[in-house]
Amino acid sequence: MLLIKLLVLFIIADMVFALYLSITGRSRSKMLFAKFTPGAIISEIRNKIAATVYSKNGAGAIIRNRITPINRRTTLQTNQRQLLASLASAWRGLTQAQRNGWNSASPNFPQTDSLGQTVTLTGEQLYVRSNANLLLIGQAQITDAPAPTSFAILAMGATVLTASSFTQAFTPDPVPAGFSLVFRATRPVSPGKNFLGSSEFRFIQVVAAAAASPADLDAAYELVFGDKTGLVGQKIGVEAFLVEDSSGLAGIPVSTTALIA
Repeated sequence: MLLIKLLVLFIIADMVFALYLSITGRSRSKMLFAKFTPGAIISEIRNKIAATVYSKNGAGAIIRNRITPINRRTTLQTNQRQLLASLASAWRGLTQAQRNGWNSASPNFPQTDSLGQTVTLTGEQLYVRSNANLLLIGQAQITDAPAPTSFAILAMGATVLTASSFTQAFTPDPVPAGFSLVFRATRPVSPGKNFLGSSEFRFIQVVAAAAASPADLDAAYELVFGDKTGLVGQKIGVEAFLVEDSSGLAGIPVSTTALIA
């Protein structure tokens, strides 16, 4: 009986959705659908359907209305969009054999999505991600797909953070040959804030191979987020990951937080 009721509700919902599409002139194929983990009905669900967002926080699963942010067109946003457009154009400029090579290589580099599930990038996504990392660390772009590599186990050490200094210790020390260490950080936030989402982190600095720990991030941090004076007690998140200089492949990020002392 429950299954029949659910089926009826699904049919009604689909009819309402079809009416919405006809009114707005939108296509089903262009709608963004949510990811979910199947359970008895649905175990977990992420992303959005129409104006409804499905997510999760410390209290459990949540559903909220989608809010479209104002497009402020900051310098950072503009540069990022230009970079992605440039790499997409470069992808189209590859030979078919080169594109086939990236498509064939992509299963060798599985990624984890927002539900913790393993997903496979397309060849174009792998190409863009690798070359974006290479440009980030100041290396030349590549046209041929890389081979898998192994990464050293990266760990964060002590963070020294004051109004006038910011250093971050790390291991392995020094940075391994053939790799660069990328640092990202957040703006100062309330010390009571426990969750720092990926979108809150901004690129700060690259530390080249053979550089010793700790990394001095103070000048680079203040160039992005401004002076820390008067912000004693605020929390800053720090994230780091290794990038192979020859391929742009990135290791698993590690992160820590510290209070401005």
